[in-house]
Amino acid sequence: MVVMMAAAEAAAVRRGSEAVFIGSQIQRCQMKIKGMILLLSPTTSSLLSSNHSNSISSSTCSRSSSSRHKHKKDDASSSFRNIDDALASFNHMLHTKPLPRTSQFTKLLSAIVKMGQYYDTVIYLSKQMELAGLSPNIYTLSILINCFSHLQRVDLGFSVLAKIIKLGLQPSIVTFTTLINWLCKVGKFAQAMELFDDMVARGCQPDVYTYTTIINGLCKIGQTAAAAGLLKKMEEAGCHPNVVTYSAIIDGLRKDRRVNEALDIFSYMKAKGISPDIFIYNSLIQGLCNFSQWKEASALLNEMMSLNIMPDIVTFNVLVDTICKDGKVSEAQGMLKTMTEMGMEPDVVTYSSLMYGYSLRSEVFEARKLFDAMKTRGCKPDVFSYNILINGYCKAKRIDEAKQLLNEMIHQGLTPNNVSYNTLIHGLCQLGYLREAHNLFKNMHTNGNLPNTYTYSILLDGLCKQGYLGKAFGLFRTMQSTYSKPNLVMYNILIDALCKSGNLRDARKLFSELFVKGLRPNAQIYTTIINGFCREGLLDEALEAFRNMEEDGCPPDEISYNVIIRGFLHHMNQGQCNLLEK
Repeated sequence: MVVMMAAAEAAAVRRGSEAVFIGSQIQRCQMKIKGMILLLSPTTSSLLSSNHSNSISSSTCSRSSSSRHKHKKDDASSSFRNIDDALASFNHMLHTKPLPRTSQFTKLLSAIVKMGQYYDTVIYLSKQMELAGLSPNIYTLSILINCFSHLQRVDLGFSVLAKIIKLGLQPSIVTFTTLINWLCKVGKFAQAMELFDDMVARGCQPDVYTYTTIINGLCKIGQTAAAAGLLKKMEEAGCHPNVVTYSAIIDGLRKDRRVNEALDIFSYMKAKGISPDIFIYNSLIQGLCNFSQWKEASALLNEMMSLNIMPDIVTFNVLVDTICKDGKVSEAQGMLKTMTEMGMEPDVVTYSSLMYGYSLRSEVFEARKLFDAMKTRGCKPDVFSYNILINGYCKAKRIDEAKQLLNEMIHQGLTPNNVSYNTLIHGLCQLGYLREAHNLFKNMHTNGNLPNTYTYSILLDGLCKQGYLGKAFGLFRTMQSTYSKPNLVMYNILIDALCKSGNLRDARKLFSELFVKGLRPNAQIYTTIINGFCREGLLDEALEAFRNMEEDGCPPDEISYNVIIRGFLHHMNQGQCNLLEK
């Protein structure tokens, strides 16, 4: 009973969440969805948010995880009704004389692991086995590695691997793959590759799951070319990729905006007789939408549904977002209705896309209605949702509602990010509320948000436009003493303000400072200083700066030419204008 009580207490720490069942799909909605994507305009330039990209990536990751090594259920696992039943069985076995074999205990531990949440319990029970004089075998130790990995203690997993080798046991492919998988999950890809190479060196040949784990990890860190190379080696070694392997490569190529290559892999896998799944279709549809290839996206959607692969929440979110950014918010609302008819509840990404669509049309009232409807339906807004609405209110110059939303966000337990603060600070500066903007700037530090270069640029611009050049320079110099260094945008703001105030001496000094700081002036800064010289009639200096642009590897653009020509015309120097035009 002592073992049962201690193990039960350890098990109580971790409880899994129940899966949400999505209702059956409705056949008559297929035509509605097909029609929706045909509404997309071929002229849309910007499309999908990072939130949708994250949705696809996380779906692929979870599907990959669930597709790892699976073992047939043994009799022990099917005989347990719950954890208490398993612990009672363990306790009975532990007090049986003579003790059952290690393999029988291992079957019991394996059954508990399959319950999906009692990893710390299994670790505790394995210790009790050793205290009872039972020597662990390779299967027991592999189970331990799996448990430590699930508890995000890969370091202890490696300690068990060292024990395996010390005992003279041969690590199995499952042992290595478990560790490789968890190294990838915690972002230690270099170590995962080292372990992969060590595994091969020990004569343990990788299987499809091992290869897929490494390929997925490489794609996550943007090394899609290396992943594709490993795919080739995998096939040369006689190991056949599965749908999860191809999914990782296709999604990696999509993220690299190499959609045509992703489509080539897609065609190749189908030629090999491997049927694509919803994850692959979602990735490709999103990639095509990113490039405004509506016809091809529509064809894939139709192909998918003809195979009885119905759109899921990710598919709908991609389509809703695309339609909204094309300005067709009413059609996106129709898509929302179709989702509901198919038994799917819109999530925070769906609502945020629609809100963003209304915000693009300056319909902040409609965006607010959606925001409230989302909360009413039990869908909790995230920081991204709040930021969309804060931006909408700031654009509409309804700054009080924007401030109220920021406070509400904090009250709801959400942490505003830099976008939240920057949007509101910009809105306050636009209305001339510099004191409030500066107070909010200070609050960022208090709430753990460090201002970024964009934050400083907003404040500098606001101060300069209100004529507070002294305060602007004070802020600029303060920033220079911190970890964050001024960029060209900030220098341009200050140089422009100095030129407009007639203070060319300080403008020249600041312009020269760029070279000292190792920053190369761009066409915009050169044009700003040239414009300042022209305003004051210093045409020789303007012409010298203009000619220096080419020498500094920054050829004049159309705006640069227009500024200097207007300057010479204003001061009646037609001859120089003719030379410049040549």
